[in-house]
Amino acid sequence: MNREEFMKELEYLLSDIPDEDKAEAIGYYRDYLEEAGDENEEAAIKEFGSPERIAAIIRSDLSGHLEDGGEFTEKGYQDERFRDPNYQVAKRYDLPDAVEGQKTEEHEEKRENQPRTNRTVKIILWIILIIVASPVLFGIGGGLVGMFGGLFGLLVAAVVLVGVLTGVLFICGIALLIVGIVSMVIHPLSGILVIGISVLTLGFAFACLALCGVFYGKFLPFLFRSIVNGISGLLYGRRSRS
Repeated sequence: MNREEFMKELEYLLSDIPDEDKAEAIGYYRDYLEEAGDENEEAAIKEFGSPERIAAIIRSDLSGHLEDGGEFTEKGYQDERFRDPNYQVAKRYDLPDAVEGQKTEEHEEKRENQPRTNRTVKIILWIILIIVASPVLFGIGGGLVGMFGGLFGLLVAAVVLVGVLTGVLFICGIALLIVGIVSMVIHPLSGILVIGISVLTLGFAFACLALCGVFYGKFLPFLFRSIVNGISGLLYGRRSRS
């Protein structure tokens, strides 16, 4: 008996069961024989035993009494145990193509799921690391902010102090010079002393003026240029790495 005859007989024997169950059972055994191939078809049919035996197995399985089911024979369906001593549900052939295809699909699914799992684990680890290290990070960050704030305050104070000190020295020097000239009319010696002090004060004023030229003209531009270059280097360095 070949495959077509076997399936035709099996379909006839199952004509009285629900169409859905019959289609599922017929499809299962048809796929089984197709997977077995031409070289294994005869062995598969011999393993089945007969269409009557397979029909009895299907019928008993649907009724929930697989062990107590009957079988179809040439004389009709009889309510007795299967006469075939090797009664069992047929095993499917594990064909190489099917097995390899299944393994390939499982491997691809694992590879697709692995990056998601790794990404999730990394995110969780980063969150835990940030939570644990946050006190230290905030402490270091606060210290750095305080240090830079102090340096910025000193810079602002120096900018203001140098300018104010230079202006005060010029004002004091000029004022003392005027007082000294006036004092020479009344007290020549005192006037000369005051004029000397005014000249010394004006000397300090011109020295501070030169310092202002260096401070405002060279140091501050150099400082701001260095800060801008440092920030630009950090930003462009990160972009080039990414």
